[in-house]
Amino acid sequence: MAKKKQRLTTTKPKPPAPSHRDGQSDASAAPWPPVAYAGTLARFGIAALLIATLLAPADSTAVEQGSATYLSLLTLPLAIAAFFYWPAGPTQGRRTELLLLALVVWVGLATWSVVGRGNVRFAINEFWVWLGCLATYAAARRAIVTTAQKQCLAIVLLASLTTLAVHTIHQKYVSIPASIEQYRQDPDGQLRLAGLDAPAGSALRYQYEGRLFAAESMATFSLSTSAAVILFMGLTIAGGMILWRQKLQLTQWQTVAAAVATAIFAWGILTTGSLIVLILSIAAAIAMLACRFVGGALSNVAFRSAKGSESERTFAERKGTLVPRLAGAVAVACALGGTCLGAAITHSPALLAKFPLSVQFRFQYWASSLRMLADQLWFGAGPGNFQSTYPRFKAASMSEMIADPHNFLLESATAAGLPVGILCLAILWSLAAAWSRSNAEEHSAEPTNDQEGSSRRSDSATSGRCDWAICGGALLSVVSVWFLGPWFGVAPDIEPYLISIPLAATFVYFMAGWFGTDVNWESIVWPGCFAVLAALLFSGGWTTPGIAIPLWALVGAISSRQLPAEANARTPRQLSLLAGLGLLALFSSTTLTPVMQTLALTQTAGDRIASGDAPTAIQLLRQATEADRWDAAPAMQLESVLTGALMQQSTAAARQEWQQAKDEVLRRDPGNPRAWQRLAESQLRIYHRWGDRQDLQAALESSEIALQLDPTSIQITAQVAVFAAAVGDKDRSEAAWQRAEQLTAVNQNTESEWNLLQVLPADRPLDGRKPLESISVQQAWANRNQGPTVEND
Repeated sequence: MAKKKQRLTTTKPKPPAPSHRDGQSDASAAPWPPVAYAGTLARFGIAALLIATLLAPADSTAVEQGSATYLSLLTLPLAIAAFFYWPAGPTQGRRTELLLLALVVWVGLATWSVVGRGNVRFAINEFWVWLGCLATYAAARRAIVTTAQKQCLAIVLLASLTTLAVHTIHQKYVSIPASIEQYRQDPDGQLRLAGLDAPAGSALRYQYEGRLFAAESMATFSLSTSAAVILFMGLTIAGGMILWRQKLQLTQWQTVAAAVATAIFAWGILTTGSLIVLILSIAAAIAMLACRFVGGALSNVAFRSAKGSESERTFAERKGTLVPRLAGAVAVACALGGTCLGAAITHSPALLAKFPLSVQFRFQYWASSLRMLADQLWFGAGPGNFQSTYPRFKAASMSEMIADPHNFLLESATAAGLPVGILCLAILWSLAAAWSRSNAEEHSAEPTNDQEGSSRRSDSATSGRCDWAICGGALLSVVSVWFLGPWFGVAPDIEPYLISIPLAATFVYFMAGWFGTDVNWESIVWPGCFAVLAALLFSGGWTTPGIAIPLWALVGAISSRQLPAEANARTPRQLSLLAGLGLLALFSSTTLTPVMQTLALTQTAGDRIASGDAPTAIQLLRQATEADRWDAAPAMQLESVLTGALMQQSTAAARQEWQQAKDEVLRRDPGNPRAWQRLAESQLRIYHRWGDRQDLQAALESSEIALQLDPTSIQITAQVAVFAAAVGDKDRSEAAWQRAEQLTAVNQNTESEWNLLQVLPADRPLDGRKPLESISVQQAWANRNQGPTVEND
């Protein structure tokens, strides 16, 4: 029987998967050159965007008004480049990206739900910031993949935060004292430079002086708390570098550089005067010291007892995943429990009074925000419409008008509904799971002895190099802000930069040798990201670009992993390119083009008004109103100019044009009590000029609608009382005065004093051509029993 030949088969070993720590991306070796250049451009844009948002940030109010348009203009192209560079996307961090995508989609639905009930322009402007954060995360996750690139991004961020901290210190001891002295010499001139109309004795001037004399540093931000939050991130990362310097393979000089940066960050946080961030900084320092020394001692005891057994690595893996999981659970529990506890405490005045004032205020903010959320559960008030909706639910004891709930979960929920708040909790848990996986990978790696580690440290330090795209983007951003910033009204303060830029350059110089070292630096950066989220549970800034962009860029970078080149080739790039171009077209048509055209036309109209050319200004403002069909600002400005024209000459055509402008303002911003209040003032001025009592009645009706939208406003309540007395409705006037007294008794804040609040007198003077001057509520109360002045026929 013949034997069959048997073919010997050998199993060819598979090549090892590329490490995310060493080497360049496989996608950069693709045959088509634009693919490789796309990744470089994406890293360049991420660094430029990160530095730009720190040097020229916009607060949440400015974001609503369109000051962050540049953010979407930069984030969308770099996201296209990153997806084009690696459309398949690494598997690590995909869950967070999908949750962010679902969140942005729901925010988009909430944006369109604003039509007919709020300011659509504000909603659209803020929506693009949400989308920009998603684009930044996705771009960083795909373009920043090697260890050298991640380390370079972290060092550039720390260097930028160093300049920010020096700026806060300079403000505390140099800029703010100089501003106080200038204000004391010429208060009216300084108020005009600030763009404020705050007459002597008004509540607005009192608030301005309170903030000025408080001497709280804010660097380039509009609020001191925002500066403290982002400095808290730098403090956590730099402090972790010192505590785990051996694990990170830092040299002596690099440790000294990190220690100096940590001290500067701590000093900067102190100058901001943010009590919440200061308490969190102390708590973070205690937690990090406990993890470094107590946790290390416990692990050494366990390792010695389990020496030579397989349980050693198991314990290390459990230890590596325990802290992140506990952090995620504690964060979610604090987010839910703290918010509910705050709402419950606000119903107990005796218990609430035992807390510090800053804590009392936050509890009241959260309780009012929960009432707002209960009223509009699915889509919230709409992005950018918190300030106009919050007064309806504001506690009577609060006089401050806030821009956000000072809690990023409640801010998200009130902006777009309960589903977005749930998605934020899911994202928080997903980030904690990613941190857990990162620590598990570190502890499951093969240990190396000190000699091998030193050799690897030496080789890595020699071969490690800075990513030129990241450094080049950061330098270009600094130069752009310095030389182009004055054209856009964001001129930098030169004095602190003369100190901070050399200091930041020295920090980068000493840390340059760290680039490329094969260390798990993600375990140090993760706490910095969670530090920002912890601070945002008690403060605002969730949609502030100077906080959101660094946070999501860093999270995206530490969530990235490299994939083989064939995984990159499986997904067509055309789909990513078309989707990105579609978003750019949508952004251009809904935001960029109308906002830029409206801005140019309104600025030109303002120059015409200053020169006395009212007809040309009216024509320009009409064009601005037509250029952006959602923005209420040009319509409001047009109504103001037409009011002046109507006071000069009362004709049927002039009154019809003014009425059309007024109706357009209400169509574009129907739920804003400030819009109704301003229209009531215009109607009163027209009544003072021509004596038509229908205008006085219309002013009363507009003020009553404003009071319905802001029922706890003492000023609007007193204004309604004045108007009601002028039309002869004494019962309505007396009821309004009683309501004002009740609100004053509940609200014990200084800003609610009647001698600071201003109202307009409703009695028509003998000469209606004189400008209408406001009086204090106290004076209006004293004049309530006097009869009306004699009117002209």
